Amino acid sequence: MSESGTNPQVNDLLEKGIKAARAGDNAAARQALEEVVKLDQYNEKGWFWLAAVVDTVEEKRVCLGNVIVINPNNRRAQNLLNRLDEEEIPQAATSQGSGPSRTTVYAAILLGALALVLLVVVLVVLLGGGDDESGAGPTAIAGQPSAQSANLGTEAAVEVTPSITPTRLPPTWTPVPSPTPRAVLTSTPLASIAASAGGTIILQSGQVVGDEENQPIWITSPDGGTQRQISPDNNRGHTPVLGPGSAEYAYIMFATGTREVVLIIDNMSGTNTRWATTLWGGVPILIQQNMPAWSSDGAWITFTAVGPGAIAPDLYRLSTLVTEPSPDALEQLTSDDAAESWPAFSPDTQSIVYAAEYVRGGQDVSELRVYNVADGFIRDLTTNGTDLVESAPDWSPDGQFIVFEGREAGSGQSSIYRTAANGSGEPEKLFDSGASDIRPRYSPNGQYIVFSSNRTGNWDVFIYEFATGTTYQVTSGQQTDIANDWSA
Repeated sequence: MSESGTNPQVNDLLEKGIKAARAGDNAAARQALEEVVKLDQYNEKGWFWLAAVVDTVEEKRVCLGNVIVINPNNRRAQNLLNRLDEEEIPQAATSQGSGPSRTTVYAAILLGALALVLLVVVLVVLLGGGDDESGAGPTAIAGQPSAQSANLGTEAAVEVTPSITPTRLPPTWTPVPSPTPRAVLTSTPLASIAASAGGTIILQSGQVVGDEENQPIWITSPDGGTQRQISPDNNRGHTPVLGPGSAEYAYIMFATGTREVVLIIDNMSGTNTRWATTLWGGVPILIQQNMPAWSSDGAWITFTAVGPGAIAPDLYRLSTLVTEPSPDALEQLTSDDAAESWPAFSPDTQSIVYAAEYVRGGQDVSELRVYNVADGFIRDLTTNGTDLVESAPDWSPDGQFIVFEGREAGSGQSSIYRTAANGSGEPEKLFDSGASDIRPRYSPNGQYIVFSSNRTGNWDVFIYEFATGTTYQVTSGQQTDIANDWSA
């Protein structure tokens, strides 16, 4: 992987291109970024940003494909590429016999147009936020889709030849429509924790089929002895969270037909399903709803979403107590250039810790911030710059500590850290497994954290005990298990 800092000219051009992209000047951004990859064909960030400003889907595939050749571990590029490969524009079928009604044809054309526009919007948004494990991507991109991409008239049916022909890097990259086969377990599972740990853990679990972020939703006891699926068989989703007392749960449901993602609230028996949009009446329209977190009193869910005119995900707060649709049920908490992710309420519900990706000193950084609900004041919790990329924080039940997932500069693996909630001292790495450990979540009594790890050659759920430093294994097998909450 090339480092732009080794060549001042490339570094200046890269910075110029990123600034232009953020300002919405795609033409200037493209010109600068094409020069970057011409001078340094192994510039991962250059290819990644270029994918956001080129005009056609094929050009985007070429750029993202080169990112993956340079860095096969760039999950953000792979996810974006999967979205491009899976996107299908409905075609109006015709025949000599009885064909579809005019209304059906018009609906198909409209859905195709919306799908293409949303594809561009999603690409821009995802380049600005999300769970970036490579550290190579931008934090946010400003501006609108290019005129060529958004023009869905007669030009939409014409095959467009890419206006750039980027250098293909050896070995030649080819799209892979299906995920890489999962590794077989290579180590003996650890001992299970005692059932006395108490509470319920919620996770996404199952074989990965096409989209690795969305799976059936399950719950388990800490010892793994009692496990069951709670989401309907035809529903898949991610980032599930439990309400107080584990009577309800919320998750981001992935609609396979429209490829929408929306916040869903339900009880454990599936008899009281509520779509988030029905609580606030559906206006404003929020896309890419993600990463919900419940307040300890059950009155609120905070989550991230991209609102009208936004260039990156912001924080929102939704009242779960409303019985009729009301715009007052939804409150936007942040509106800035940072890409917010992974919010979590403090035990007293008065603060929200979250991760923010933004540019500081010309560099893309991810830090933890704390939002004060009463007055909207935001303070930095960490200021490590590029030394440590922070993500997925969670507050201890006593309000004294915050655990989070962190990745050190130059590392491809994440570890679990803990820091004081008041910002004093430096973050402490709790343990080093030699693998990726992600999404730590406190137990209801604060004596443990649940997290997920690929240390066995597969993603499984584990528990760490603070008092003894012991790690216990909750799940095993070849399915992918990612825990996301632990409630009483």
